Amino acid sequence: MTQAARTADSMWTRLGRMLAESAPVVWLNDSVLHHPHITRGRGMAHEGWSRVLDVCYPLIVLLRGTRRGAAQIGAWWKDAPKEKRRLQTVISLACLIGIGLLKFGPLLLILGFIGAAAWLGRDTSRKGADPESPGHISRLQAIYNGLVPYLQNGDDPDQHFKPGGGYRDAFTAWEFDERDRLIRLRMDYSEYFRDGEADSRAKVERALEGKIGHANEYLYAWDEEGNHLDVRILPPLPEGIGAQPWPVADIEFVLGVTDPGSAGRLIPMLVADPEAGEDTLTPQAAAREEVPPGFKVAQLAPVIWRLGTPSANPHLLLTGGPGTGKSTAVRSLLGQALARGHRIAVIDTDQTAEYGALAGRPNVLRITEEPADSLDLLDWFGLEIDRRAEQARGAGSAADAESVATPDGESQSTSAGESGNEAGSAGGVEPGRGSAPGARRGPAAEPPLWLFVDDLPELCAAAGRLGRPDPQDTLAVLARKARFARTTLVVTARVDQIAALRPALRNQLTSRIALGKVDPATSTLLFGGTLELGGAELMPQGRGYARIGTGPVIRLQTPYAPALALSAA
Repeated sequence: MTQAARTADSMWTRLGRMLAESAPVVWLNDSVLHHPHITRGRGMAHEGWSRVLDVCYPLIVLLRGTRRGAAQIGAWWKDAPKEKRRLQTVISLACLIGIGLLKFGPLLLILGFIGAAAWLGRDTSRKGADPESPGHISRLQAIYNGLVPYLQNGDDPDQHFKPGGGYRDAFTAWEFDERDRLIRLRMDYSEYFRDGEADSRAKVERALEGKIGHANEYLYAWDEEGNHLDVRILPPLPEGIGAQPWPVADIEFVLGVTDPGSAGRLIPMLVADPEAGEDTLTPQAAAREEVPPGFKVAQLAPVIWRLGTPSANPHLLLTGGPGTGKSTAVRSLLGQALARGHRIAVIDTDQTAEYGALAGRPNVLRITEEPADSLDLLDWFGLEIDRRAEQARGAGSAADAESVATPDGESQSTSAGESGNEAGSAGGVEPGRGSAPGARRGPAAEPPLWLFVDDLPELCAAAGRLGRPDPQDTLAVLARKARFARTTLVVTARVDQIAALRPALRNQLTSRIALGKVDPATSTLLFGGTLELGGAELMPQGRGYARIGTGPVIRLQTPYAPALALSAA
């Protein structure tokens, strides 16, 4: 079985590299092991040993044959019945004694011993035989035969793929796991194959999925420069993870879980215990300190979204088809924001996500479902972001001035607090009320502000029917200003409506999540290129892909967050 090489970033690899680059080892290699005299002596010793082996090869064969013959006689003596063993031994000794009494009998016995030892000591290894098991050979050959119609090329001088060819003509590495499941495959293909075209790559990927299994998830790494394809069959992500208090920093929000190799750390999570047989998705159980019945603690890799001040990727675009888990992903973020005292507002024009459970919760500014109220809420957010940005600039200018005028820390702190009180008294306009809900009181900083816009294209269509401007323009301006006003935008849209979003807004939403199956056109708009991931057409709810800023595209399984979790105190 061909095993994958040790990863370059493993602990043992780094430790070995550190030892190899240490000063004593470098001195030993340069001054001792690679010394000209030692190198010359090593070469002479190797050449001399090779000549000795060549001269003594017949003796080696005889010794090996004698050892094998003795082993066979010992096995026969152990397994044969006692009476039969005595009779055969007497007959064999009588024959050998009779031959030895002849005129040339001793010579015949010696020649017979040498011939038998030479025959038993011969090299019995199958040179050129395939070391793989018959089951692996048949599976790899079936994959090869399925790729021949798509990758064969008569002009290819190497003829990697051809009718009647063997899988070793194209496959350079493969790996099976302990359950005898193919988990990695690397191949070479013709330099004339159109690997730069998405349709050509898609045909090869679908053929691989058909031969290996549609239920798996795949990661395709196309090396267009070297004409190589590396296919990884990804293990399933854990399911049954409910919304829970995550052990992360205050500026970090957990979008879900991913593969351990795609995350920088592992954190403990409550996951469903398949042996429990109880309802493991009860959100109240996850809030208790002890491990509740039906759960177990597991170390999993989280997908972290960091929101600092300012943040490089402060806004999120979430897309997916019907039933892919967009609403539960939004509710998970809502719960994390409210648990940290952040203020939120929700626009739910589609009225299908059950955000009514948020009514009456602290720090929930407003939940709008009517298009006119939603557009008014966007206008208020524009004013509130301007106020926050102006307040931040004023506080920064006052702090700079005080730091120059009064270098003493206590005076500076007092002056900053007074300027904060004055800036907080300026106030804003609360949506639908007289005063701003985020008005700053005292020197403490205002809590961050969140705006969730569920199904933005539906709101755009409603604005057109009301004769109002397209809210995408307003949101694009808000997203640009909100970067410095501690305000986060989360926008959702169906996967077939991503193309309708304007680039000015889409470029501001640099954190992207796509749930469910992603077609090449949508992946190009979201992730900047064809998503080299494939698998089942029907994916579990909450399963998809994520990309934070300019980072890599990684797999994602969002936590389950029912509507009643938001209403829990």
